[in-house]
Amino acid sequence: MEQVVIMDVTPRDGLQDAEGYVPLEDKVALIQGLVEAGVHSVEVTSFVHPTWIPLLADGDRLVPLLRRLKGEWIALAPNERGVERAVASGVSGVTLVASASESHNRANLNHSRTETLAILRRAAERAHSAGLKVRGAVSTAFDCPFEGTVPIASVMTVVEAYLAMGVAEIGIADTIGTANPAVVKERVRTVNDVRGTVPLSLHLHDRYGWALANVSIAYEYGVRHFETALGSLGGCPYAPGAAGNLDTEKLVSFFDAQGINTDIDLARLATVRERLFTVLSQRLSVPE
Repeated sequence: MEQVVIMDVTPRDGLQDAEGYVPLEDKVALIQGLVEAGVHSVEVTSFVHPTWIPLLADGDRLVPLLRRLKGEWIALAPNERGVERAVASGVSGVTLVASASESHNRANLNHSRTETLAILRRAAERAHSAGLKVRGAVSTAFDCPFEGTVPIASVMTVVEAYLAMGVAEIGIADTIGTANPAVVKERVRTVNDVRGTVPLSLHLHDRYGWALANVSIAYEYGVRHFETALGSLGGCPYAPGAAGNLDTEKLVSFFDAQGINTDIDLARLATVRERLFTVLSQRLSVPE
């Protein structure tokens, strides 16, 4: 069977704006459960300033607790300071992030896009020097909550900057969940023209229920890496009205039905999701 790679982003994107805090021990159990279900790569936390994302302020304590587990641990890092924290924690790799749209980049990162890319060049150099895998994510690669449709030239500015940084993977994100198959085809084909052997990952949110159709067209044009979250959790605190992520179980079922291998056990995945939702239902406050 053909193979796809699914990175589960529940512990980061799924929990960053959840209605309730997930205690450290439950985050470890979540990540362990994902690994035992067959997920090879997990985005486990975000090394941003704790005041920006309070629900993920415990990343420095979380990652060392994962060292006994198998798997690839990825953390989002928006700058050099984030990379330094990632290096100290012991993650496998970092995801650098910049937005294709100027207004979302300022809302999300408090810098112009040009300033952000300069910051990320230095962050990538530090991550490479520490032996970390470096991924480059392009937020608002389709539509922006403030500007509407994002020109493809703006997306390619960020993609080409990442390639110049020597990233190991490029990810394009449908941050607000409004992309359709025609636009996905256009953007994937354009990125394919420049990425060479660097894998392309698709991070989809699902406002209109089009995410699986977008997966199908992306797969047809060579995308084999996808990012998802349990129970369609997640959004973006700096993108008003952002929809939840493409559901991990839904995507695994979609590929299973077509004989496309993911290595992921749906029954185990359902157990992990049920346990997580039990914790979230308590709506716990962030510890002081």
